[in-house]
Amino acid sequence: MKRIILFLAFLGCYHLGASQVQDSGSVTIKADPRIDKIIHRRAEFFQIDSTRHGYRLQILSVTDHKEAMLELENFRLKHPEIPVYLKYDSPNFKLRVGDFSDKIEAQYWFVKLRDEYPQLFMVPDKVNPKKIGD
Repeated sequence: MKRIILFLAFLGCYHLGASQVQDSGSVTIKADPRIDKIIHRRAEFFQIDSTRHGYRLQILSVTDHKEAMLELENFRLKHPEIPVYLKYDSPNFKLRVGDFSDKIEAQYWFVKLRDEYPQLFMVPDKVNPKKIGD
């Protein structure tokens, strides 16, 4: 893949070298429009992933989607300050909560929620960064 990208970059540079210089000192570049498409695709491919490594608390793992959605809504009503995520990992729907950047913060919420959710356990996961002011 890298070789293809390098070849296409070389090809683009070749086209740039073949551009015409006019008397007025301006440069006219004649480039293949496919080069722009490749550059755009490469930019999309290498977009920065804003998630980072952290922890979430898994409160439920069931095969019934309706049960998972019901528990998701119940959790949102009880704890609106904690983000909730439903993940499907065949054949289970896993309900995970929180975007904890470190284990100490996850442990704090684990202690607060463990009586309410007996199946609760901590899992390493990719989490969303906190917004400014949170």
